[in-house]
Parts: sequence; C-alpha cells; structure tokens
Amino acid sequence: MPHSHHSILEQAGLASGLLTQEQIDRAWHEMVDPLRSGIQSLKNLSDDVLSEQLIKLGYLNPWQAEQLRHGRTKFTLGPYRILDAIGHGGMGYVFKGEHFLLGRIEAIKVLPKSQMDPRSIDAFCREIRAQAQLDHPNLVRLSYADKEGETYFLVSEFIPGSDLRRLVRRHGALSEKQATLAISQAAEALAHAHEQGLVHRDVKPGNLLVTPEGLTKLTDLGLASFSSDAAPAADGGPRHIVGTPDFIAPEAITNPGDVRRSCDIYSLGCTLYYAVTGKVPYPGGATRDKLRRHLDEAPITPLRFTPNLDPQLADLIAQMMHKRPEERIGSVAEVVDRLRRWTSTADENSWRQIGQYAADPGEKSFIAGNLADTVAVEAGEIDTGEQTPSRSAPAMPLAGLPVSMSDSMSYFIRPKANEAAAAKLWEQAGISFGLFMLLGTAILVAIVAAGLTIFT
Repeated sequence: MPHSHHSILEQAGLASGLLTQEQIDRAWHEMVDPLRSGIQSLKNLSDDVLSEQLIKLGYLNPWQAEQLRHGRTKFTLGPYRILDAIGHGGMGYVFKGEHFLLGRIEAIKVLPKSQMDPRSIDAFCREIRAQAQLDHPNLVRLSYADKEGETYFLVSEFIPGSDLRRLVRRHGALSEKQATLAISQAAEALAHAHEQGLVHRDVKPGNLLVTPEGLTKLTDLGLASFSSDAAPAADGGPRHIVGTPDFIAPEAITNPGDVRRSCDIYSLGCTLYYAVTGKVPYPGGATRDKLRRHLDEAPITPLRFTPNLDPQLADLIAQMMHKRPEERIGSVAEVVDRLRRWTSTADENSWRQIGQYAADPGEKSFIAGNLADTVAVEAGEIDTGEQTPSRSAPAMPLAGLPVSMSDSMSYFIRPKANEAAAAKLWEQAGISFGLFMLLGTAILVAIVAAGLTIFT
C-alpha cells in the first residue's frame, strides 16, 4: 500500500539504508489490514506503532528503531556497521558492530563527545595501549583502535552472554562451584596482566563477562596502571581515588597514587563475595560511608546470607579482603591455587548451568545509546557501587582522609545529606530540629515585640 507521506522514522530508515520501501510498505499492510474497518487513514498510526511492527517483522531491533524515531541516520563508524548498543559505563556506550569486509561481529567502545578533553582522551588511549599488551584466553582481546573525525573508538572481540553483575541480579547467587569457576578464570586473567606489570584497578562483577559456554573473560582496563610493585609511582600519577566504591581496596583509598597488585586481589575477593551471596560487602549508604567501611569495618560474613556455604570458602574470601595488604593473599596465582579445592571437582553440569544463566541475561539492548553523539551515563542509570560513576563531575574532598574524592565518584555525595546530618546533631542534643526552629522563631518574635514596646 504505497503512500505519499513519509514519517520521521520512514525518512530516517530510508536515508540510513536500514529499511527499504518494500519493507516499510509491508509493515503498513500488516498493521492496517486487520484493522481496516476501524481506520480511515494511515496517518492514524504513529511511528511508535510502525516501529513495533518493523521489530516484529525482524527488520529492526529496538535500538535501531529508537534511533530512527529520533531521525538519526548514522550507523557506521570507520570500517564498521553499528548494529546495536550493548552496554555502557563512565566513558560512554559500547556498541555491537560488524566489519564491512570481514563480516566479523565485534564490540566497539566509543569515547563520548561530551568528554573530548585531554584528560579523557589520555585515559582512553591508555586503555588501548594497556589492552594491546595482553593476550590471554580469559581476557577480552583488543583487535582495532582508531578515530573518525573527532571520535575515538576501541574495537575488541564481542563476547555473547552476560556480565556477572546482570547474571546474579537475574538468577540470584551462584553455587560454590559456579562462583569459583568464574572467579578462578578472572584470577588467571589478572595473573597475566600482573606479569605484564599492569594492575586492573576496577575488578568488579560488571567487568567479568560470562559466555553461554560458561567461560569467563575479564574486560575494561580503562583504569589500568602500571604497578608500583615493579616501579615507583610517577610524580604525575593518580591523585584521586580510582575504582568502584563497593569493590575498592583500603590502600586505594588512603594512597591512590601507589598502584598495587594487592588492590586487585581485594576487589576480586569482594566480587567472589557478591557471587556467592548476591550482595555487595557493604550495602547501602553513601559513597563516603562505603569507603570508610572498607577502611574500618569487617563485612558481614557471607555465611549469614548463604548458611550452606563451605566455611573454608568464606575464610578464603576473608583472606582476600584483609584490610592490610601485607596480610592479604600474596598473589592472584595463589588465589587460583586455593580455588582448585572447588574448581577441580566441578562437573560439566556446573559449566552448563552458569552458561545457561549467561545466555539469559534478562536485559535488552541499551536503546538510549546514541552513536551520532554518545553521552556519558547519567547518575540515575547507575546502581550505587555496581557501576563506575561518570567522570564528568567535579572532585569533592572526603573529610577525614588524606586524599580527595575522585571526580568519578563525587556525584554520589548528595547535598541533602548535609541537611540530614544537621538535623541529626540537634536530635543527639535531645532537641528535635523542628522544635529548635519553633523555639528560635518564638525568641525572635519576643525580641521584636520588646523592641516595639521600648520604641513606643
């Protein structure tokens, strides 16, 4: 049923090459024919309805439909055709792309235009160089890096499945064998990185990718730095806390310029804790509270949440998360060795089950990801402590510690927290904040009345 008027979605679809006129006409036919008796004009059908039909017919995916509804027509980047948005983090979105000539499906991380400043570009280039040095079956491999115009992008192998964070949120805590299989593989990847002198600095469930075959691959070396164990920190080294609040080591808080392998061991211990309990070690609270608890408090034993957990595995987690680095497990290679107690007895069913979980992540594409002008993730999109915060906010001081908060964390600190703290002080003095304000108002009125009396 050809028609003369083209909606925004149709015009963008034709201009982008994602749709043909025949596909659009078929979608209209599919919508109109069953409803012909109640529809007088095709104009009664919106782009939203049309896009749903195009998705149903398999011509578009939800992300492509969202982009076309906004009139966006750019779906290429360098030698790649962009197919979908598959993830996001503090440095923008990750897209699924296909190489024009090779036909190979890969993951493409794009630095957002909102962060095209020298510092962000330097961090992005550092990630590219860090990944280029590494080659391990449990590390996501880098394949290509380039810039198109002012857009920097990094291409790596595409890993189907789910990250550990989404997997646990969808299916709950893992069994001992499933959790130790995933963490052991991540530890082997870390061991390789450490041998090259690199410290990941952001080990967390969201950076462990699990495939439908049950394999685990460590990704996102965006915060990686050369270890201070092998070389002294440079004068221009990190001056701010770097990492994710729920998984950050105490020494990374008190001395962020001293990059140590021990930090990755602590974060991996927190990740193992999350895998077997489904909870972060220090849930709730603002970021500054989480950081203080990493410094001063022992986490609730995982046995509280998983009573049937092997006590020896709980002990291993505690040793990986020891506050003092010198009393922590000495290397990730030792972690792999200690985990063999559970991984050596894992059968094919353990691999199959975690693979099935990964094949059903329970989350669809990130339809908000805009390739034409990628933007950093908003704070509201991030689970406290389970995603690296946006790096665009200004740094804020952390009272009581000899370092300043990283600008990648500062948005967690809400101004309203100060108001709540002020009210709490009056409550501790035995006076409610409301009563104090009432008394203050009464005193002020009395003073004004006395002044008027004297004047009269």
